[in-house]
Amino acid sequence: MITLYATCIVEQLLPEVGESVFYLLKKTGEEIYYPETITCCGLPHYNNGYQEDAAEVLKKQLDSLEGEGPIIVPSGSCCWMLKNVLPTLFTDQPHLYKKAVKISERVIELTQFLNKNDLLQNKKLLPGKTTYHDSCHLLRGLGESVSPRKCLENSCKEVVELEDSDRCCGFGGSFCIKFPEISSEMLDQKIEKIEKTDADWIVAADAGCILQIESGLKKRKCNSKILHIAQALVGPGKPGWPKEEKT
Repeated sequence: MITLYATCIVEQLLPEVGESVFYLLKKTGEEIYYPETITCCGLPHYNNGYQEDAAEVLKKQLDSLEGEGPIIVPSGSCCWMLKNVLPTLFTDQPHLYKKAVKISERVIELTQFLNKNDLLQNKKLLPGKTTYHDSCHLLRGLGESVSPRKCLENSCKEVVELEDSDRCCGFGGSFCIKFPEISSEMLDQKIEKIEKTDADWIVAADAGCILQIESGLKKRKCNSKILHIAQALVGPGKPGWPKEEKT
């Protein structure tokens, strides 16, 4: 059985991404479990110094996440939180710590899971030119840059490397609220690099980056469209593919 940890941003703001993720995971033939008790991974609390609050948020989810099989997360930041930070929040509570460790060992990011299990066929489903933005937590927190690119090479007609792809887009959770001027400048630099690629699609593996970059693309009236990597992998016309905006 596969447990899907869809994340709160996907559930509340980008439900179409969840549809694409579910479509991809159905190809495994495994039962997909989506616990109703899943809310937030606690990262916003943790990053702002509220470790106890983060622990309280996650404590309510531990029972639902217990079990066997992988816990798949379509977000580098949330995956990092569940895999690397979760156990550290319960070191003074042995029973909960044991649960948290077992859960964290089953957590895996979406593209890592797809590559590990050889679930991507070499079909060029995404037309045009595609470029990829490395999200901070996936790249630096999980040390992952290969799996997303392998996924895109399998599924895209043409992939071009984004200059300074490892530079932050300026989202950073509450960073963009606390430091809006700096965040805006970082975003402008990211959009400038995207425009240089002349890509039809800019792909990211973190919902926060998608919200941030999408706002920059619209502001600059850029022709590139943002996709979550799950949407890029399912291709046009499949579940979760973005609907055309009415003008």
